[in-house]
Amino acid sequence: MMGEAMHLWFPQGVHYGNTVAPIIPGGYATVGAAAFSGAVTHTISVSVIVFEMTGQITHIIPIMIAVLISNAIAALLQPSLYDSIILIKKLPYLPDLLPSSSKMYSVYVEDFMVRDVKYIWHGMSYGKLKEVLKENRNLRGFPLVDNPGQYSLYRGHILVPGRIHC
Repeated sequence: MMGEAMHLWFPQGVHYGNTVAPIIPGGYATVGAAAFSGAVTHTISVSVIVFEMTGQITHIIPIMIAVLISNAIAALLQPSLYDSIILIKKLPYLPDLLPSSSKMYSVYVEDFMVRDVKYIWHGMSYGKLKEVLKENRNLRGFPLVDNPGQYSLYRGHILVPGRIHC
């Protein structure tokens, strides 16, 4: 409706200096549809989808601005369509973790990682390999590295077939 109203007010288009920008009601309809879809789904990717569907690059700025504004307003007023469906169907839902209420942000990998890793390297002798396998019967697999001192050159993981438990 806004496109039609603009076309009625400016039938020859908007004049700015020597240039005339025509009013295309379909452009306003496209911007409005993109804004509505962005508000309902709370996603900004709607603008990219609309560009690809229409093939019109001339409406990029109005569509992006309309989607951003509608998304921001809708985020303040209501949950997204997807969140509403999750709530209605009573599906398991993981709420957002707030940094102030969660102590998980203060836990680092080094706090619980295994530092004494048993590994196999490329130039390992058969005797050393047999010794590592015999000493670590409870392990189901071993990382494969290039050299004993270079853990950053991880090449893969070798599983020991007899030790795989389902």
